[in-house]
Amino acid sequence: MGSNQKLFSVGSFDFRLQHLLILGVLALSFSVSMLVRSGPLAYDIELFEYDPFFNLRATQYFVDNGVENYLSWYDEKSWHPFGRNISDTSQVTLHLTTGILYQIFNFGASLHTFTVILPIILGGMTSIAVFAFVRVLGGTTAGLIASLMFSISVPIFIRGFAGWFKSEPLGIFFGFIAVYLFVSAIKFDKGKISFLKLIGGALFLALGLSAWGGSIFFIVIIMLFYFALPFFKNKNKFLIWAIPVFSVSATLFSLMFERTSSAFIGYIGIAIILSTGFVVICEIIKKFSNETNKIRNCIAFLISIIIAGVGLLSAGYVGLPTFRYLNAINPL
Repeated sequence: MGSNQKLFSVGSFDFRLQHLLILGVLALSFSVSMLVRSGPLAYDIELFEYDPFFNLRATQYFVDNGVENYLSWYDEKSWHPFGRNISDTSQVTLHLTTGILYQIFNFGASLHTFTVILPIILGGMTSIAVFAFVRVLGGTTAGLIASLMFSISVPIFIRGFAGWFKSEPLGIFFGFIAVYLFVSAIKFDKGKISFLKLIGGALFLALGLSAWGGSIFFIVIIMLFYFALPFFKNKNKFLIWAIPVFSVSATLFSLMFERTSSAFIGYIGIAIILSTGFVVICEIIKKFSNETNKIRNCIAFLISIIIAGVGLLSAGYVGLPTFRYLNAINPL
């Protein structure tokens, strides 16, 4: 039987043998991802380190008191003796998302048990999101390989095993959904569908950043992609509206959260403005340049953007990221 053999049809969609193989590999990736993260459950159903216990307490507060009271909560039991403004200093999306999921899918379990199990479920779901993202870039086979590699990646799963109720599992999951929707919208220009994907990608990017500060690295990748777009994309009218839609939407969604709004007003906002302006102006330059000078003119403009960015940083008009992010970008 060939891999393209039709098994059955659902409406206009023909389910073929190759689809069964894809589903099998994804099921394997999902299962392996959860299995390697479930090791601590052999000893006890318990949270690890300090932060997960605070996140449990904050989530419990949201479940017991509602979103309005949670967002206005000033926790006097944290950061003694001054207390802590929760919505301004914590991973709001992590607490709200977990609380909502718990109220829907708790199946009678306590919130404590739910938060112990949640990271391994998010790990399995992220393996599927990785497949979707890589499939858009490199095809189905590449997506399946990437999904399996993600499932067993040691640096990732040690920050997402059972009991690790911290920001990374949810932030990475939302980050991959965001880049999948963004790249899919840009690669396949489908008008309204692409518009909705761009809005959805921007929303998940803002949610991911609110859940995990490290989601800034997804933003870095997207900004680098911005600078590469004019050199290999040729749909001028589409890029001129698509890129600003995504950038403006991500900025507006980030303003929903106190913690992310301060980042977007600073260096992230400047990076988005420069990269978005580069794409739009490059498309205008290409429109009014002859075929032989298009790339040269775009390169000249790119150099000017880099000089302007360095100048803004050197003059101190824009603050740099904290040391831990700079250290991750440049360990040397």
